[in-house]
Amino acid sequence: MEKNDISYKNEEFKTKFNFRVALIATNGDKILLQKSDKDDYWSLIGGRVRLNEDTKSAIIREILEETGVTLEKSELSLIKVIENFFTYKDTRFHEILYIYKVDKNEILSIMDEFKTLDKDCVINKWIDTSELENMDIRPAIVKKCYSDNTLSSELIIE
Repeated sequence: MEKNDISYKNEEFKTKFNFRVALIATNGDKILLQKSDKDDYWSLIGGRVRLNEDTKSAIIREILEETGVTLEKSELSLIKVIENFFTYKDTRFHEILYIYKVDKNEILSIMDEFKTLDKDCVINKWIDTSELENMDIRPAIVKKCYSDNTLSSELIIE
């Protein structure tokens, strides 16, 4: 975590707040997901927003850091704003998550399965959307919104 990432941890209440961005990348009937060796679930590529950084710039930075691919702002569409409450490893999280979408980015589309550049323990893989229903994906709403292009907001409390 960078010191200017928008993230706050309260030890007394075992609670953490994060302001995050994520990307839904699709190519035909496939969606790009990532999985850490430490976890049993899949998620979207993304990361924390930094102080004084807009969310679109944050997702472009995160994709560059994790894949080496530079996205253009014109390729991205904001499709979800999620307020998410969940527990991970005995810590309660309160997260604001902006999800952007890119369709058929030429460079991302040619990489089938690859490691995340800034984390050796994370793999990225194109998954057929017909497999999503039987997979553990977090947040689970990704299973429903990958084909959506309309901006909406969600409140998720686990």
